[in-house]
Amino acid sequence: MGLALSLSRCKPRLLPFALALVFLLPPLSWAFAQVGGIPHFKQPPLVRIIGAFASVDDPQRSNLQTLSVQVKAQKWKLRIREIKALTANTHSGWGLLKDLFPPHLRLVGPQELLAPLQQSDIAGKPFILEGRLYVGDHMLYVTAVTVNDP
Repeated sequence: MGLALSLSRCKPRLLPFALALVFLLPPLSWAFAQVGGIPHFKQPPLVRIIGAFASVDDPQRSNLQTLSVQVKAQKWKLRIREIKALTANTHSGWGLLKDLFPPHLRLVGPQELLAPLQQSDIAGKPFILEGRLYVGDHMLYVTAVTVNDP
């Protein structure tokens, strides 16, 4: 009997919370539906870079934009002939490079894609890189590599 008496006393206290749930949850669920439900994160831009590596201590001057690049333990100077953003909602590739300060980039990805970039005779050979550019991390996740003979 004491238990039944205490339950009947709790029910009136729960009524405001029950009413709040009934009236607040539908508008909140409508708000989530309007903004797309669960928030999603924007993927980093997909870019294509056309350029060539030069040795870090190469004294030759170039009118091409350059970046210091690291592929695993190897360091290079990357002379960029062209950079293009392949993602529609991204500003130009050159604009993305301006956001890379200091101008340094790490190339990461599957070993089979990075292997041609680690060859000893890669310096001076033009190549095309494609990948996701993580500007804040100074990292390019390589998804495709094409090395051409000069």
